[in-house]
Amino acid sequence: MINKTKNSQYFFLILTYFIIIIFALLTFGDIGIHIEEKFHRINGLYWLNYISQIFNFEKLTLITDLKMKEVDDYTLSSITNYKKYGIIFDLPVALLEILFDIEKIENIYLIKHFLSFLIFLISSFFFYLILIDRFNDFFLSFSGTLLFITTPRIFGDSFFYKDILFLSFFTIALYFFLKTLNNFNIKNILFFSLFTAISFNLRIFGIFLPISFLFLIIIKNFTNRNIYYYLKYYFSYLFVLIFLIIFFSPYLWSNPFFNFLDIFIGLKKDLIDPNVKILFNGEFVNNRNVPETYLLHWIFITTPILIFVLFLLGYFFYLKRFVNRFINIKEKQIFYDLWRGQYEKKDFVIFFLLTSFYFTLLIFNAPFYNGWRLVYFLHIFIIYFTIYQIDYFIKLFKKNYLRKMILSFVVIVSVMHNIWCLVIYHPYQSYYFTEFISNKKKNNFEGDYHGISGKHFFLKLSSEYKGDKIKVAVASHTPLHRSLESINEDLRKNFQVVGQEYKNADFIYKNNIHEVNSNLNKKYNIPVNFAKIYELNVNGVIIYEIFKNTK
Repeated sequence: MINKTKNSQYFFLILTYFIIIIFALLTFGDIGIHIEEKFHRINGLYWLNYISQIFNFEKLTLITDLKMKEVDDYTLSSITNYKKYGIIFDLPVALLEILFDIEKIENIYLIKHFLSFLIFLISSFFFYLILIDRFNDFFLSFSGTLLFITTPRIFGDSFFYKDILFLSFFTIALYFFLKTLNNFNIKNILFFSLFTAISFNLRIFGIFLPISFLFLIIIKNFTNRNIYYYLKYYFSYLFVLIFLIIFFSPYLWSNPFFNFLDIFIGLKKDLIDPNVKILFNGEFVNNRNVPETYLLHWIFITTPILIFVLFLLGYFFYLKRFVNRFINIKEKQIFYDLWRGQYEKKDFVIFFLLTSFYFTLLIFNAPFYNGWRLVYFLHIFIIYFTIYQIDYFIKLFKKNYLRKMILSFVVIVSVMHNIWCLVIYHPYQSYYFTEFISNKKKNNFEGDYHGISGKHFFLKLSSEYKGDKIKVAVASHTPLHRSLESINEDLRKNFQVVGQEYKNADFIYKNNIHEVNSNLNKKYNIPVNFAKIYELNVNGVIIYEIFKNTK
């Protein structure tokens, strides 16, 4: 009977994933390309070229040389800067582009989008495994997985790799982290090392995993008093991890130690150099000196309200339990009572990682722009504590059938709300705002940073204006010309992007992205001879506007 129930649960899970993939296949072509796609393409080609030279693959070297020249763009970073960016996704896709001889640029990006989404879906299954191992309840775990997938901003960005790609591999690494803490064996250590290395290749935040692993080992030793046993596995993990970090980063091959330091110096420089103004709550603030509430504020206004409330309740309920446990630790049982059993140990790991991340970001005054997308991986912890709180309520109401049913209904409504938002925001789920802020407030924050509306813009002009080449100016920090690669070549030839040369333009594209205080700096002001003819507004969020020259 138990096996039959499990089989039906897995069948239901597989059916759900099948429906999601079909939905994605039918709709992902509507999504534009983001402004950094060109960089990621040349990043993959550059390192594929580097490796082909090392192994003397002459034909591959020649092909990548030619393709890099085609991709080159005056707005792209110097090729020498690419040493500090991960290749774990860019290089394999560059290889696929060559192996399958994909010529159409727009198709290359479509493939990358769909592969990114598939990796995100795979990671969601590992998130399901984390939940089912912890709560041992299919309804809770399945609901948490759906919330994980369908939260609008996360779903929308899942096609654009980069930020969500780190979230995806970090989720898988976290699963093996928890498994390793339960069972120290070579298999778990190898998988944990592998996905930690991949995570680190994508984002420096991956370094929290080996640090946290060591911290948890020290705590476990206070109970089991077997430090040599734990350190044996920890150093095995560390050895494999260092090897894989070097393996996944060709730049480290020639001189691992000094090149590793060079990468960190480059990353530090990247954090210091940008000195841009970002629109936050109606004011322009420096990205290096954002308010302390910046991160929490963005999470609040872009997370469905029920998820956010349950997350806060779950986090603070656990915090209260943790503080009580810590205060009541017995002298001869140092740290032993921080958790009781495997379930509470998982809660502690999630709590420790989330708290460590958040306060590290605050202490080091991390630079932000365009919301909290750089730390979208915090979504893992938000949904975990949401389910933690729902589980708490279910246990609280276990003798009250009506309240349990109402709670289950609330969970279902929350999932349905997410799905509804995915439909009404399509294909701009990345710009979802909670319904509890006004439309005016929604536009007091940065909008289309990725510039994905460029595709819609060019297709709209193509459908309504025929004839000679259309000259387009840009009243935005967005490099709009890169979006031309999202449409087919025949249409691409009909446009010329002239930057801020408004006097030479037939139309002006404007979205809500600036690198300066536009209240003081007038570089993006629309000339008086241009009239607004169109506005793409999605649920109160102004995605972009079109202005036409009336002369």
